[in-house]
Amino acid sequence: MTLDLQRAAARRMRRLLFAAGGVIVVLAVVVVALVANNGGGSTSAAPGPSSSAAPSSSSSASPLPTQSSDSGYVAPTKWANLPTGRGKKDGLPVQFGHTPEGAAAAAVASVRYGWSWDPDAAATAATVYAVPAEASDVEEAARQSTASSRLSAGVPGTGALPSGAHMNVFVIGVQWTAKSADEVAVSVLARVVYTPGSGTAEKTQLLGTTNTYVWTANDWHSKTGAPQTSPDPSDLGTAGFNSAGWSAIQEGDTR
Repeated sequence: MTLDLQRAAARRMRRLLFAAGGVIVVLAVVVVALVANNGGGSTSAAPGPSSSAAPSSSSSASPLPTQSSDSGYVAPTKWANLPTGRGKKDGLPVQFGHTPEGAAAAAVASVRYGWSWDPDAAATAATVYAVPAEASDVEEAARQSTASSRLSAGVPGTGALPSGAHMNVFVIGVQWTAKSADEVAVSVLARVVYTPGSGTAEKTQLLGTTNTYVWTANDWHSKTGAPQTSPDPSDLGTAGFNSAGWSAIQEGDTR
């Protein structure tokens, strides 16, 4: 059964990796990561910190470093000052500005608001942050990927989650490469804390995703393309976070 789930998850991931946006790419990777955790398979995601490193309730809470200063905490060497959205679409922030930092902010928002076991939330984020012409295809792919992620974690693919089941995402790093004024490749690093509920202990994964964002329709949107290699997913507070080129995120006037 475990092997069948792994194979099915891998097939879904291959189909969905070509969909636009960090929401779908990340959720597709989560399918494989969750199956690997449950079935003993391997995954490219680095082992995450202990479940006590992140809150288990509100996904808006700030992530904590996995190491204290007494155990060798390594401060980030780079910070990214990302703009806040000047507008809203379907309740999500948009209009981050025509700069590479604006593209990075859009990518961070797509993961932060769309990486969810709520299919409606995932679909909404996918359509908001995707190139408009691809919105309908991306919406359906996001719903399918959300169901796959839930099933792989041992919860129903649709409907209400079991008591205590949750998946929280904490975006902890970002980096980008501007290919032109209107095209930016953005990598986002997220810490995922999840449990199928019923008293099962939380597990944590670090996952990175890289997508190309283009300036179109007067805003940044992710476009369909082949999967891109992401930097090593090393956690905030470690030397690997810095050596992989990640920047910790500073938004607005606070760090």
